[in-house]
Amino acid sequence: MSASAPQPTPGDRPDALLDHVSQLRLQARARSRGAWLPLVAFALLTLASTLLYRQPFYRLPAGGGGYVTLEPPSHAGLPWNNRSAVLSIAFWLVLGPLCYLGCALWYHWRAQRSGVSLRWQTWVWAGLGLFGVLVLMLVGQRLVGPRLPPGLFEGRMHFLDTALSPLLAIALGLLVLARVERSRSVALTAILYGGLATMMNLYGLGQIPPWILPLGASHDAFVAAGPNLILLSSILLLGAAITGRRRARSARRVTRPVSRLA
Repeated sequence: MSASAPQPTPGDRPDALLDHVSQLRLQARARSRGAWLPLVAFALLTLASTLLYRQPFYRLPAGGGGYVTLEPPSHAGLPWNNRSAVLSIAFWLVLGPLCYLGCALWYHWRAQRSGVSLRWQTWVWAGLGLFGVLVLMLVGQRLVGPRLPPGLFEGRMHFLDTALSPLLAIALGLLVLARVERSRSVALTAILYGGLATMMNLYGLGQIPPWILPLGASHDAFVAAGPNLILLSSILLLGAAITGRRRARSARRVTRPVSRLA
């Protein structure tokens, strides 16, 4: 509450005092929210993962006839050839947790500054746990996969690759953040991000699922990893802009009634 906001006095009506407490609670909640920063951080991480792929902006020849041979599995997040499986695993193992730790410092600093804290620890531990399990499974796939009998996962490998996508781990972590922040915009952003990443892994890059178009279709501009990662990053940045704008508007709307209490 600002220094200029008058304090309630014992002579105030009970309903005025209750309204004052309610407004203070809403103001504290508005000040404690800061989901825009994690959304920006993971948007930049998603965009940076473009460096993990070979020819991330490959385009099919205008006259047709072009093709790319994919070498599964891809440990980078999308079904496109990565430069190195070890590099991809190391990228997510190091930078994923660093993003969570950076956001944890951000929430801690905001709590120290405003005196109000969300249960951000729940989100950070959940996110670190998701990345920990993901990396262990990727390492297991890398080490054990070549020793398994050929054809063991035939017809089901794309489901496994989807489940092991770091992009899905990011989406699930953001859903936990939406719960902590009680933010519908963060939840919708996470669902859209995770849904698109899942479709990209299940149906292939540039492919439009048949349940969207009855006969299915493809979009040549999105056959490589780069444009798809830019699309996913843009979704998170748009969600960050909407979330930040709503937070600022909510803080202004709550502050006015508090400052008018006598």
